[in-house]
Amino acid sequence: MGNEKRIKLVIIISLLLIETFVWTTYGSGNFWSLGLTGGTDEPSANIDGADEPIPGIDREEEDKPEDESLPDRNTEENDGQAGEEGDSPEEIADRELAIQEAAEKGLLILVNKQHPIDQAYKPDDLVKIKYFVSDRSETTRYMRAEAAEAFHRMVDKAAEENLELKMTTAYRSYAFQKILFDNYVAKEGEEAANKYSARPGESEHQTGLAVDVSSPSVDYQLSNDYDKMEEGKWLADHAHQFGFIIRFPKGKSEITGYQYEPWHIRYVGLAAAKEMYEQELTLEEFLQIKGIE
Repeated sequence: MGNEKRIKLVIIISLLLIETFVWTTYGSGNFWSLGLTGGTDEPSANIDGADEPIPGIDREEEDKPEDESLPDRNTEENDGQAGEEGDSPEEIADRELAIQEAAEKGLLILVNKQHPIDQAYKPDDLVKIKYFVSDRSETTRYMRAEAAEAFHRMVDKAAEENLELKMTTAYRSYAFQKILFDNYVAKEGEEAANKYSARPGESEHQTGLAVDVSSPSVDYQLSNDYDKMEEGKWLADHAHQFGFIIRFPKGKSEITGYQYEPWHIRYVGLAAAKEMYEQELTLEEFLQIKGIE
């Protein structure tokens, strides 16, 4: 090999090493490229290995032009979170704040078989309900003030559609619940009673936030057929708009501990009720997701 050819080969190899170093260090999208495949004034001089992928560089990404029209990934993810239900970030923040405030006011208190309430517990803001079935115990015609106000609005709204909703029982003291549960046990046995009636201290009614609702279509009784009646259907579809949930929904007895009760509603506030309704969550599931104890 002549000296001239050797010099050219050394120059080409040197340039190739420099090119590799520059590509690895700065990437493909800059002006440091030395153009080993030829310039504007001469044909390309392809070099063996020049088209092999360079370590650390994705050739498909390398050749892809930057598209300023593509959305920012972080923006796209944030938009997805905000737009899941069509809510803006501000609306989501407001809803979370409302849920936190409801928790602070005790509206999200969890009472079930695993979370009993103290025997002496009694809300200090109980007010009388004005829509009730007259032949039921007068001592149960009370709810916490905010829940009672929401209940009245809901009954008034149903009445506009010629549907009658009335309370059969709302607040029940620990002592009242004990009498009720003991009577069920005497009639049907403890195992059967425990499926639909709460032991004293395990009843939501003691919180003043729960109310059993009935209508003339079921003779003001607590019937599983209530969800087939117009009043029961309306209640299931609209209760959340007033801050209530169907507390023991169908198919969730393993979570709630009680069989389906289409008449038993529980006040949790507008924001929480809306979210639970839309996502078909029980109170237990909702509190777990939100990390609220």
